[in-house]
Amino acid sequence: MSDDSFGVKYRDLEDLMRTLAEEEGDVFVPSPEPEGPVQYLFICMEPSLGGRSAEELQARIEAGARNFLNSVEDFILHFCAHRYLCDSGERYHVTDVSKGAMPVSRADANRRERYDRWYSLLKEEIDLVATSDAHCFAVGKSVDEFLEERDFPWSFTYLLHYSPQAARARNKGIEGNEDRFEAFRETVSADDVLSVAEQTLEASSVPSRFQEEALSRVEERGLTSSQKKLIFNYKLAFEE
Repeated sequence: MSDDSFGVKYRDLEDLMRTLAEEEGDVFVPSPEPEGPVQYLFICMEPSLGGRSAEELQARIEAGARNFLNSVEDFILHFCAHRYLCDSGERYHVTDVSKGAMPVSRADANRRERYDRWYSLLKEEIDLVATSDAHCFAVGKSVDEFLEERDFPWSFTYLLHYSPQAARARNKGIEGNEDRFEAFRETVSADDVLSVAEQTLEASSVPSRFQEEALSRVEERGLTSSQKKLIFNYKLAFEE
């Protein structure tokens, strides 16, 4: 499949996703478009309005903003995929089961029914973007349980969700590995994550104002001990 053909097919699929999100009364939030078939897919839950109104988020999307390119935790996932998962020449793609943004407070309501409505489009997306031997990561328990119940046809592994709301679970991944973590925490810094964030944003072609906004967030906040625990959890998961 040529790159041009891949891009056309991907954007056609996005049109179907946008239609379903709008039918559900939500704002469609696109992922960064992959450059071609990928070896790894991260399947997350659903996008959040991020404290904005639907109208504000819609305006950002129309101006070129994309999902998974905003928070420090977003870039921690990208950093870990680059450093601990992908070999040279390998690629990954991050997506959600459902692509309509909503308040976090509403996301739990009817999630199973909503995921059922989006499932066929998720499979189409993976059929298009995944290599024949691709491996998926179910990011968060809700996704993991849903894919298990649906007899998901691709191999997949549960991955701790990167949301700060799941921060307490990061400690559990350290249990039994405390000494390794203490040695590890000195080997990773905010500058490491920032470097990958710059590469990822540049490759995504989002407008410079969104790039600057995201990078300043990483620069200003640095890495907390909890976020280093998240990185360590991902390192262990990818090494397995």
